[in-house]
Amino acid sequence: MVHGKLGVGTEAEPFEHRARIVLTGSDPAQNVMNMGTKFIGVMGGTLDLHGEARKSWTKLTTTAPKGTDKLTVEDPDGWRVGDRIVVASTDYDPLQAEEATIKAISGGTITLDKTLANAHWGTVQTVAGRPLDERAEVALLSRNVTVEGEQASSAGGFGGQIMVMGGTARIDGTELTRMGQKNILRRYPIHFHMLGNAGENSYVRGSSLHKTFNRCVTIHGTNKLNLTGNVCHDHLGHGFFMEDGAEVDNVLDGNLGMTSRRPAVGERLLPSDESPATFWVTNPDNVLRNNVAAGGFGIGFWLAFPEHPTGLFAKDRPAETAAIWPRRTPLGAFSGNAAHSYEGDGLHVDRGPRPNGTIETAHHSARENPADTKSPTVVTSFEDFTGYKNRGRAVWLRGSNHVLSDPTLADNAIGATFASDESFLEDGLVVGESANKGTPRSWETKGLDGRSLPRFWDADFPIRGFEYYDGRVGAERTAFANFSPNTQRRAGALGFNLSNHFNLHPKNFATALSFVDANRVYLLDPEANMDGDRSSVFLDTDGSVTGTAGRTVAANNPFLLDGSCARRDEWNAHVCATEYATLDVGTLDGDPAAIKPLKLTREDGVSQTLMGCCDDSTTAHSSILPNAAYDVAFNGATPKKARFVLARGSGRFVRLGLDYPVEPKVTKYGCDVAGTGWCGGGKAASLAELDARTVSGYYYDAAAKKLHLKIVAGGTDYEELQVAPSPIVGGAAPPETAGTGTGLKGEYFDNTDLTALKTTRTDGTVAFDWGYGIPPGTALTGADTFSARWTGEIEAPETADYNFVTTSDDGVRLWVCGRLVVDDWTDHAATDRRSSAPIPLTAGQRCEVRMEYYENGGGAVAKLQWDYAGYRTHPVPRKQLYAAP
Repeated sequence: MVHGKLGVGTEAEPFEHRARIVLTGSDPAQNVMNMGTKFIGVMGGTLDLHGEARKSWTKLTTTAPKGTDKLTVEDPDGWRVGDRIVVASTDYDPLQAEEATIKAISGGTITLDKTLANAHWGTVQTVAGRPLDERAEVALLSRNVTVEGEQASSAGGFGGQIMVMGGTARIDGTELTRMGQKNILRRYPIHFHMLGNAGENSYVRGSSLHKTFNRCVTIHGTNKLNLTGNVCHDHLGHGFFMEDGAEVDNVLDGNLGMTSRRPAVGERLLPSDESPATFWVTNPDNVLRNNVAAGGFGIGFWLAFPEHPTGLFAKDRPAETAAIWPRRTPLGAFSGNAAHSYEGDGLHVDRGPRPNGTIETAHHSARENPADTKSPTVVTSFEDFTGYKNRGRAVWLRGSNHVLSDPTLADNAIGATFASDESFLEDGLVVGESANKGTPRSWETKGLDGRSLPRFWDADFPIRGFEYYDGRVGAERTAFANFSPNTQRRAGALGFNLSNHFNLHPKNFATALSFVDANRVYLLDPEANMDGDRSSVFLDTDGSVTGTAGRTVAANNPFLLDGSCARRDEWNAHVCATEYATLDVGTLDGDPAAIKPLKLTREDGVSQTLMGCCDDSTTAHSSILPNAAYDVAFNGATPKKARFVLARGSGRFVRLGLDYPVEPKVTKYGCDVAGTGWCGGGKAASLAELDARTVSGYYYDAAAKKLHLKIVAGGTDYEELQVAPSPIVGGAAPPETAGTGTGLKGEYFDNTDLTALKTTRTDGTVAFDWGYGIPPGTALTGADTFSARWTGEIEAPETADYNFVTTSDDGVRLWVCGRLVVDDWTDHAATDRRSSAPIPLTAGQRCEVRMEYYENGGGAVAKLQWDYAGYRTHPVPRKQLYAAP
């Protein structure tokens, strides 16, 4: 335990002789000051380990063929005979990394004590006029100062550890091996534990960690730490590891990690260790520059952002935790990094940890103020990234406003896929196959030219450069090369993400692309019941793909095609003169079964059945040809409450026909003039009149029991019509009631998610139309982006079946007697929502009521109404409402 100082050399005078610290022990039950055992523990003191300054890692300058014992490298400064080195894989298999001992060295030529079992690429290629660097990294493992677990540590993976719980650790030019304790939390080779900003006094530089049993360097609750020029090789689980998501302002520069191994089942600290990341980053506010992830059984750089910090930080510091939003935090910097030879992705920005450590989809959208969802967005730029020989993707991004700038991607199964919106690939080089053919195993299926395949078990897997997914996304000013199909497998520079049931943006695009020896497009046949596959289109804005500006490339789906489309066999796609739009059809009843499957039939008879994206989805989406008429047929009865949206269709229209047994109430989202639900348009007297209109409207054919909706996007990219049963408007006036209530408890919040409580009061009735102003008598700071909750009990004045009706602009949820009867937590204009089923109540019966509401912009309306026993729909009277405590 270091309370004072333990040192070998200093920063000014590194130790030049041999120093060896061996940590011993075998009892995992020992726990000295909560640091376990077999450790160097720093608690308030200083640890200085400074070995000789030597080149930590370099690169080959010529290819080292299989069977050679010679390497030629750039700069082996300080390397000597007898040193141990490791040469990284330059193929898909991370286990092609090879260790050896230097037998002789002359300048940049190294003679090894063994011949190489695999080829290691060592030249910079020129492709499409740009450099492609897939040269193998060569790392020095030996140092003159070592910290190690004893030899017996290897048997059970119970190695040594350095843990810094307070004070300072400066580690430079040091070798650590047989360190870390397998499957034991907090027992890592080097562990900076909850130092906060005191991390700025510590660093790890120019050091090597290899054959470690539990990560390499862990940064936990520590900020401003510097990790520069280190090597992490042959480790279990994640390597360079930021633990909880509260770690910020750390700098990782010029580090090399490789051979990231998957712990056995039952020996994984986190579920994510099943896919070990060489660099695991849980908060964007850090700097990663010039690092290389050089092979492993998971991911190179995994930017895994939780919603809030997790683990010990969350437990010990709940107030700080609630104020940290990694998924909305701007990126410190990510530039000049590279990842190759991974079973999964090279760079993966998605799937962050939940509080229990399991993984969930994580959408990153940076804000100037991460705590404020209204704060301006910030562009997140991943600059100058190189990704090659990855069996998954070189890059997978999920978020908003991401830019992959100046990347070099080559020899991957798939180059880049963005599960994102407003995210773009810019100024890149994407190569399908390079001259680096690798060293395939004897039992692997090989390419026709003898090369390794990204997925040898699926030899006909079509390689792609950029995949369209979600959106709006695009590729611009990028060169694609060497995507040449052959008799073994197809290839395309541009494609789409297969097996997709999510909505695709019809304005996904390509601009200013160039192609060298590349099939420009290859779209796989859409899979059955995959709505996203069948909606796959992208826009060629300038003609650099199709030869004609403004053309759209469409998947092989008859529902997307019209007379303007021409098939391109080599693309398995069609080039069309049409720009597409998106049709969304959703139920507002909250019942997914009410909307799916959904059949759309175009006026020319071509039809398509939509299945929706997920079991619990209440909306189905499809790319459509606009300026056309479609019949809409639901699986069962027409939903009582539904929404129909024409999106991404500025200047276009769609007419929809659907069976409706009685005339419903139809409203236009975003418009409510004098309570009509419209601002222009509305009901037409005939179908011909509806067709002649240039604004949205509807016509109900009572004889045919058919509702016709015309949705006109006009000058916007979004137009929505909503359909719901008409409230009772012609019934008898309700009688005076005899209750003794005084209203409901009203709580008003300054955010749309029912947080930041500002005012609590009793509201006699919930019958508010605040227009564009702030609700009077509240301490809200603005007329938009607030929310409210009303709670208490409701008393039935007589025995009857009660229907509850909300009117809201925007979102509303209503629970009565413990049942969720209205659920429309969406932005919309003033709209009536009727309870999904009547609730039988007896005279004098009380039951709990809770209504939640948010206002996101524009007008603000919140009303709670009912009808029963033939009385017209009217606000629930104050006398029948009893406030919660």
